[in-house]
Amino acid sequence: METFREIGLNTGTDKVTHHGYDRFYPMFLEKFRTVSGSMLEIGVQDGNSVKLWIDYFPQFHIFGLDINTEMAGERFTVSKCDQSDQNQIINQVERLKNETIHFINDDGSHIPEHQLIAFNFFFRDLLQPGGVYIIEDIETSYWVRGDCYGYPTQYGFRHPRSIVEMFKNILDDVNSHVLTDENKRKQDSLLSPYFFKETREMIQSVHFVQNCIVILKKTDEDREYANRDYRYARSI
Repeated sequence: METFREIGLNTGTDKVTHHGYDRFYPMFLEKFRTVSGSMLEIGVQDGNSVKLWIDYFPQFHIFGLDINTEMAGERFTVSKCDQSDQNQIINQVERLKNETIHFINDDGSHIPEHQLIAFNFFFRDLLQPGGVYIIEDIETSYWVRGDCYGYPTQYGFRHPRSIVEMFKNILDDVNSHVLTDENKRKQDSLLSPYFFKETREMIQSVHFVQNCIVILKKTDEDREYANRDYRYARSI
């Protein structure tokens, strides 16, 4: 089978030619190449990434969402959806809820508020246990001026509404079994304006790589370990 990089170069996607995502995507995605099911990508523009996913996942149907694009083929379906519109996101959840989605890739507006809307619903309601969710192009969280696709980007280093900072705060959820009840309340107070509690409870791990955040969803085994009583509770 061709590698992610080889397919990316053949299809002309900037995931390889500009971003170099081939350095780490296979670490998380290679396991799905022989699996049947589907994936969802937010933001497809010229469709080069659709070609990449079709070749990289030979047994997947590729679902795409884009604010301007609608198209379909034998193994792909792209529908119009505005990532900033919660009602449209909910409609897509209803449309796709019976699909077996192992991977979701957010290459949409790159605006933290929009990334959060999509993540809260799609991670919770669409992604399979053990699935992978990648938020691309988090560089805009560091921008302090200008815009991206017409949306203002007035964030910056360690800005509280940066998608980077919000997912840094999620890391304590990964180890919630060692938090006291008081600290769990503090964590809930910090994150409840941004994340659904049910979504947070499904996060197995968060990985920061160059210009992306990779989030894995818990399996049943992960839930079993996360829900155990902490044996050193007297120490916290």
